Amino acid sequence: MKRLLILSLCFLFLSSSSVYAQSPAPDAPRTFSLLPAQQQVLLSGFTRARAVLDITAEVTGRCLDVRADIGEPIKQDGVFAVIDSILIRLELQANEVSSRQVRRKILYERQQVERYRRLLSSKSSSKARLDELVLQLDQSELKLEQLQVEQKRLEELLSRHQVKAPVGWRIIERHLEPGQWIAAGKILAKAGDYRTLLVPLAVTPAELASLKGKKIIGLHLPGDNIDGHGTLYRVSPGFDPRTRKISLSILLDQPTYDKISLKQGGIRVEVPILMPDPMHGFLVPAPALTERYEENRLTRPDGSQVRVIVLGPATGPDNNRQWFRVTSPKLKTGDVFTLLPAEPDSQ
Repeated sequence: MKRLLILSLCFLFLSSSSVYAQSPAPDAPRTFSLLPAQQQVLLSGFTRARAVLDITAEVTGRCLDVRADIGEPIKQDGVFAVIDSILIRLELQANEVSSRQVRRKILYERQQVERYRRLLSSKSSSKARLDELVLQLDQSELKLEQLQVEQKRLEELLSRHQVKAPVGWRIIERHLEPGQWIAAGKILAKAGDYRTLLVPLAVTPAELASLKGKKIIGLHLPGDNIDGHGTLYRVSPGFDPRTRKISLSILLDQPTYDKISLKQGGIRVEVPILMPDPMHGFLVPAPALTERYEENRLTRPDGSQVRVIVLGPATGPDNNRQWFRVTSPKLKTGDVFTLLPAEPDSQ
């Protein structure tokens, strides 16, 4: 009985020693690195045509037809309006008749030159007469060339009686009606390229630097409640001296353009961008802050503390809102601090 008691005590001792040895060591304190705080700036603009041009008459005449109204695209033939060209067509017919006359004259004069060359070889004609006929032939050939140049000029003038515009562009303004007399140089309409859309913006140099750092710019269209993308299209080298801002344009990419219900100007577009915190703040999670005597502190891994000023709540990199913006002259990006364990609730 005494031996059994001794064996039981030994077993209990060995069991308790085994449990203590297998218990895990306390976890090392968790740490984090300081991140620079950023603020979101929402730029807003409205879509516009990629390009706009004035459609101008190059000739004088009476308008016969207008083939595109306001809002309509230019058709595949590229013709916006037709101006009466009957006088030019008559001049072309007269030119063709004159050309046929000169060609027949040239044919006859060539035959004459060949005849007199044969007579000259047999000494039946004078050299002076042959030279005279060669000169007449040269003059007729020059006359035909002149008529051909005039024909090209008339054909070009005839083509300009059809007022052209880029295919697919849409009419923004129209100042022309059929039957109206048109003077050369008059602006007949205004057309815009709405096959792609631009968003003009006025930004500060800091905002421009943020946009230039992105190959793809995120966009939001509140009217259609869709998110899209664009690229920096054009940046003005100058600036507005009153607002001290720089003009630029963002080009909507094709997938975003395809999603828009109204592919025209005046569609509101929002461009959110992240800017450096103007207070030079840093992001810290809530468990890292200790409040003592109305002062907030951060704790380094060595136990030393840094007094900080809390600027307000913020959204962390994990989209968790349990973060704060803090600032202190003793902080810099990459500094490592400790996440403190939660204090137990007081009973």
